Amino acid sequence: MKFNKYFRFLLGASCLLAIYSLYLPIWEIYLWAPQYPEGLSVQIWHNDVRGDVDIINGLNHYIGMKHIKTEMFPEFKVLIYLILAFIGFGFLTALIGSVKLLKAFLITCVLGGIIALADFYRWGYDYGHNLDPTAPIQVPGMAYQPPIIGYKDLLNFTALSMPSSGGWLIISVAVIAFVALIFNWLKNKKMASIAPLLVVFTLLQSCQNNIPSIAFGTDDCDFCKMKIMDKKFGIAFKTPKGKVFKFDDFHCYQSYLKDLPTNEKSTYVVCFDQPGELIESKLASFANGEQIHSPMGGGIAFFKDPNNIEINFPAIEKKGKFEELTNE
Repeated sequence: MKFNKYFRFLLGASCLLAIYSLYLPIWEIYLWAPQYPEGLSVQIWHNDVRGDVDIINGLNHYIGMKHIKTEMFPEFKVLIYLILAFIGFGFLTALIGSVKLLKAFLITCVLGGIIALADFYRWGYDYGHNLDPTAPIQVPGMAYQPPIIGYKDLLNFTALSMPSSGGWLIISVAVIAFVALIFNWLKNKKMASIAPLLVVFTLLQSCQNNIPSIAFGTDDCDFCKMKIMDKKFGIAFKTPKGKVFKFDDFHCYQSYLKDLPTNEKSTYVVCFDQPGELIESKLASFANGEQIHSPMGGGIAFFKDPNNIEINFPAIEKKGKFEELTNE
């Protein structure tokens, strides 16, 4: 039995595109700290490690971590052959079109992914736990293992580990193979008519505005380190790399950026007249006055509807758009 010809074409095309993963980084690790608001990054290629490696090695020296260098990854000697074998198997599957071969390819994808993550975990564990006992800074019981995937706090740094552009090309091959198998199953169950709806739903979900959120009572202010509690106040900004910084008051936000200007960022505010939700700062108006008792005494509140300013604070001293406030 053969699977759908359109999915065969997509799988074959994705395999050909995946060849470019040899010319792109496969994995990335980002690091943020107050002194590095734009972040530091390490890109792992199929045969090299690049990025802010020298800076990170300099910082890690003080806590006894090994220097990151190409020689510490013996996998680089065989990774190119494994990637080419993966691409070749996928292209052969698309060419022949056998469902049995498609299933075997998916099993290979799953096993390969598990082995790759396990190997990354093994490296990260050794890198974060096997520390130099003579290091200048030692925190008893502290380890610095980076996350396999996602975010993790390491002292005053926040680390993010995720696939990079080359990795996403490889992942897309496995995703298309999986969707092809599901489509084939739906077709056999005479349910293929819902497949277009699933595609539309997925596209709609991906098009939603990726506005961050604040977990009130749980999240800490990145400046004063206090819990963000009042749902009528709050502000956040997101860096181009996706890291979100949250604050309980405009005063904390302004103080955080005072010595660390970050021009390329997206800013969001909690509105007094729309408690608990962040909106884009360009859509908000501000009110400033002694009547406003914000968490850290900044005296500034934001409003989605500027008409609500006089309703809530009739004797307000100053008001305007968010841009006017930040340009002062």
